[in-house]
Amino acid sequence: MEINKVQNHNQTNFGIKYINKQTWNKDVLKAFEKSKILKEINDNYPKANVKMLKISGEESIANAEILHTLIMDIELTKNKLFRWHLSSHAENVPEKNLIKDLETLTLNQVEESSVEKLSPVLSISINYKQNPIKAFLQKIFS
Repeated sequence: MEINKVQNHNQTNFGIKYINKQTWNKDVLKAFEKSKILKEINDNYPKANVKMLKISGEESIANAEILHTLIMDIELTKNKLFRWHLSSHAENVPEKNLIKDLETLTLNQVEESSVEKLSPVLSISINYKQNPIKAFLQKIFS
């Protein structure tokens, strides 16, 4: 009796890797999975990964308007990094624009726009004001 080798067809280690897939907007996820760019990336960059981040917060304390920023990073290789981002005061606008852009985005565009190193997503500045009483006492006793 001859037994043929059994192949493992349940491998999940192929194609693009999603970082924090459970946090993605379901409409964006569906659009990305149906997009032409996903197939092109899977065909050419089997170890690529993609992550999405949505940040909502006050633009500044003075105007107290909430700004919603959506960021999608695609790492084709260690030195080919692509970032799509959009900020809006309307909460659902970034997702709608990303879904629209995914319909036409091509691997060639991603490769041409890729950089070796991405800049930080956010920069935080901290303004420290000294306690006025402490400053007064320091002037007196210094």
